Amino acid sequence: MDKIDARYRTFKEKLKKLGYMKGEAKKVAKVMEKVADFGMMSDAGNQKVARAVAKAKNEKELRALLSKISTMAKGKYAEADEDEVIQRAIWAMDSEASGMQLRPDANVLMQLKKLIDTKRDQDIRTDDMKKMKVKWKDAEKVHDILMQLKTPQRSKYLILLQKDIKSFKTNFNGILKVANQR
Repeated sequence: MDKIDARYRTFKEKLKKLGYMKGEAKKVAKVMEKVADFGMMSDAGNQKVARAVAKAKNEKELRALLSKISTMAKGKYAEADEDEVIQRAIWAMDSEASGMQLRPDANVLMQLKKLIDTKRDQDIRTDDMKKMKVKWKDAEKVHDILMQLKTPQRSKYLILLQKDIKSFKTNFNGILKVANQR
């Protein structure tokens, strides 16, 4: 009976280390709600990065975990060392989105599309739960500029727009300035 208990304990420790325990899985699910795609080639890779984000206490530790992931399985997850993946992981770790902001329709791009569809001036809410009134014509111009960008660049701008109201104002006005020059 002692051997069975020891085996069970080691099995449980391995599961915990891999991040499959109930408490750990909830933390990973919260990270996956914030950022579903970290830029990895597979869903398993995205899950590994999400586990690293949930486990890390600071940026240095997160970078070390991502470096470890990049050497796993004979280079199968090598893209974990890329700057884009690291930046998205850091953003997910630092993100303060909660409650209503975790829903897909709270994404800034979706909010801009909603303004364009309704053709009414409305508020846009960022992750810090603050709102800003935006004109639908300005939203249309910014949306068009964002959609002309390639996906990695667009996602960087969307992260900046989503972060907080100050960052939103700065970046929205910058993109609008570029749109008005065209």
